[in-house]
Amino acid sequence: GYYPELNLADYDIDPKQGFLPNPDPITNLPQQFKAWDELGAAMPLLLAEGKFRTSLRNLPMLDSNQLNEGPQLERAMMLLSMFANAYVNWGEKIKKSIPSNLAVALWQVAHRLGRKPISSHASIVLNNWKRINPQLPLIPENLSTLQNFLGGKDEDWFFLSTAGVESAGGEAPKIIIFALDAIETTNSELLCKHLVRLSNTIEKMLSALNRMYEHCEPKLFFERIRPFLTGWEPKGVIYEGIDSEPKIFIGGSAAQSSLLQAIDAGLGIEHKSQASGPFLKEMRKYMPIKHRTFLNQLDVAPSISKYVEKINDTLLSNTFNSCVSLLNTFRQKHLEMAITYISKQSNDENAATGTGGTEFVQFLSKAKSETTSSKIN
Repeated sequence: GYYPELNLADYDIDPKQGFLPNPDPITNLPQQFKAWDELGAAMPLLLAEGKFRTSLRNLPMLDSNQLNEGPQLERAMMLLSMFANAYVNWGEKIKKSIPSNLAVALWQVAHRLGRKPISSHASIVLNNWKRINPQLPLIPENLSTLQNFLGGKDEDWFFLSTAGVESAGGEAPKIIIFALDAIETTNSELLCKHLVRLSNTIEKMLSALNRMYEHCEPKLFFERIRPFLTGWEPKGVIYEGIDSEPKIFIGGSAAQSSLLQAIDAGLGIEHKSQASGPFLKEMRKYMPIKHRTFLNQLDVAPSISKYVEKINDTLLSNTFNSCVSLLNTFRQKHLEMAITYISKQSNDENAATGTGGTEFVQFLSKAKSETTSSKIN
């Protein structure tokens, strides 16, 4: 009997795939939006030849209200937000405004989705894959990207191996709900079983994370992928046809993944520091609206951590601690990865902010130490 308030389907969460969409993302939009699909297909070459900005300015003004909710809206969001990041960030100079033929549609689509009008994890990872063999599982080698920036194996792998982490952790939301159920009925033995399952899931996530190194070269990531994931400059970007005031939005960041935040919220790991808490909260605004609602519900659900502390059973405490420990290892590996792919590639110490434009070493280190201190003695 699911923890009463939380039925996964209500939150667009799949019991196996977690936060990845089911059915699989669509590969093209209806005929009247063909210009968007075509620009997407041409984008890598146009960017490489320095012709993308001109092509984008020639894009026809299309009425996004003709798009249906769900997969069509998600595909439009992915394309339009990636066009915006490419237009602003790739070229001689950074652009200070987005032309209205893109800005208006992007703004409206983002508004309908309850998200920010910039490319983020939900678009470039969650909705940016198709299965090569529809019968085979959601693992990076069975996926191809639907859209990329400059393209190439490394960029594809960056998006797809990240989707692989989401897929590996797919059962976490379901397990967390079962665990909350066990608390409702004060069934410690059952809670223990679910925490063991959660540990196994986090281990799968760790293996999936480590696969990033297989085909994504750090130097190449830094020079050819990272610029596209950067948020807007401190002065912001004007969305022409929407508002003459510049807007500031954060770039794509793994902190925008609902998966880790769900495990934190479910276990009762709190990020209270100024270096972590506000940023994690802010990142929720970039998530699909129903996923964000799910996290907010987990925040107010009974805390597994507090329950385990109260029951004071050695086996249960150890099982809980091993979940926390694995989560800590995951954060440690992610920190090392960020250092390898960003800090070590940058000659300028100050330039080495995270993809989203954050001081990532400080943020990730803090999130990690808060994880460690959640262990129960």
